[in-house]
Order: sequence, then structure tokens, then C-alpha cells
Amino acid sequence: MMNWNGKRVLVTGGTGFLGRVVVRKLQQQQAIVLAVRSTDCDLCDRVQSKKFFTHASPDVVIHCAVQGGGIGWMKQYPVDSGIDNVRMNINALEAAHECGADAFIGVSSACAYPKICPIPFTEADLWEGYPEPTNGSYALSKRIMMDLGRAYYQQYNFHSVFPILANLYGPEDHLSPERAHVVADLMMRCATKPSELVLWGTGTPTREFLYIDDAAEGVLASIQAPSGEMINIGTGIETSILDLAKKILAGFDLQIPIRLDRSKPDGQPRKVLSVKKARELLPWQAQTSLQNGLQKTIEWYRLQMR
Repeated sequence: MMNWNGKRVLVTGGTGFLGRVVVRKLQQQQAIVLAVRSTDCDLCDRVQSKKFFTHASPDVVIHCAVQGGGIGWMKQYPVDSGIDNVRMNINALEAAHECGADAFIGVSSACAYPKICPIPFTEADLWEGYPEPTNGSYALSKRIMMDLGRAYYQQYNFHSVFPILANLYGPEDHLSPERAHVVADLMMRCATKPSELVLWGTGTPTREFLYIDDAAEGVLASIQAPSGEMINIGTGIETSILDLAKKILAGFDLQIPIRLDRSKPDGQPRKVLSVKKARELLPWQAQTSLQNGLQKTIEWYRLQMR
């Protein structure tokens, strides 16, 4: 296991949903952490990024910053979700190398996998087709980051690794409907006690849901992977959107009908990761069941939306 005690760690997106939990876990392990917000450094600006990273002089850079949102936001803002993330990912990786950091962890996403892909997704399948078009530009920005990391290792022997995360959920997620992913979106709506719960699409697509604390621990564990590696971080368990909605309704003690809005997109048909490599190489595996994770998240949303 990596000894973080005394390590200088720069975490981009360090006050965001994932970043703040990564920061908290690093602090618990006595790391010296700099949590970077967009107001501290505009990662879309190459010169500013290099200057900021050089001044911070980190041992490790963990790149969690992202311009993104749920399927609705991705569909509405394909340019923002593509170009901003391409710039941020390239600038963060380049600045990490040039400032003399020992390692770079670039957080990636299961969205990067092809739309049609063998189940479960294995890391070797990443390049076998185009991603789900709804989030294509965002997904390709992650592929660019990962392939550039491989190139940095090949040319400069720079240690970069890329945890590919399943769908995240947990306390302190979005309270903004425009940006929310499916768990946060459903919980915000259930907290208002609606007369019915409307789901986009057919309800049949499956997703893999990863509790935020497990995700942060998986990100930190990934530094032990070989340089240039992409490594899935998830549970290996898929759940349909309809089943997820039923679990959330039960958690809120709501007995209301579910209505499927088939005029809205489903997104990717199935999405679940093979977590074999993470178990064997790191070793790491998720500890939080979906039932327990959802209940903790429901309690947080109830408090926030009283």
C-alpha cells in the first residue's frame, strides 16, 4: 500500500463531489494536501496551470476536476463537455510532468467505453468502438487523457495511472437538477414527495453504482498500478434504472407510480465494469452495498431538502 504520510498531493477539483472525499482520505493518512478549485487555477489555461503546479511543487497530482453533468446536461452542452475537458486533462497532465511530480492519477469514467461493448467492460475493450453519442465528446476527452498518459510513460517514464470509475453517488452530490446524475436526480425529486416519479426512456438500461467513499479509496489505491495503466474501479454489479428507482422510492417510504417518458433518451444500453484487474493488481474492491449506500445518501438528501 502507498504510504501517503508527508506526501505533497495536489488534488484538482478538490472541493467537488469526488475531490473533497479524496482530500479527506488523504488528510486522514497525514498527507499534505492542496485542494485546487477553479477559482484557484483555471485548468483550461495552459500557462496558468503550469505556473500553479510549479509553485505548488507536489509529489503526486490527482486530477479529479471535470466539466460535466448528467445525460441531459451532456446532450445540451456537447462542446463544453468536450473542449473544456480536453483542455483541462491535457494541461493537468503536462503541468504535473513539468513541475517534477513523481506521479499523476487521472480520474476517468466508464463513459469512455464503446456504446456497444461486451459485458462486463474490460480495459482491453476501451478502443473497440465509439462511445455513447450523447456523451461522446466528454468520453473522448477521457480517452485522450489516458492515451497521452501512456505516451508520457513511453517517452519520459512518467508514472501516470487512470482509474476508470463507475457511476458515482453518495452524500454531498449535486443539488443542481441541471448537473445531477441519475441517483442525485431521483433523490432530489423524491425528497419533494411528488405524485409520480418520471423516468427518462424505457427504464431498462443498466448502470453500475459506486459509493463515493469506495470511489475515493479506489482512486488512491490505483497509484499502485503499473505506469500507463487504465484500471476499472467499480462494484461489478449492474442495476437497471427502473430497479434503482424502486429502491429509492422504498428508501423514501414513497408509494407512488413510476411513469416512463419514452420520448427521452436511454443513453448506453448496459454499463458494468469488470473489476478483476483492480482486485488482482491493487488489490482493491468496493465495500459498500447499494442498499447501504443509497440509505446513507437518502438521509443526506432528506436533511438538505427539508
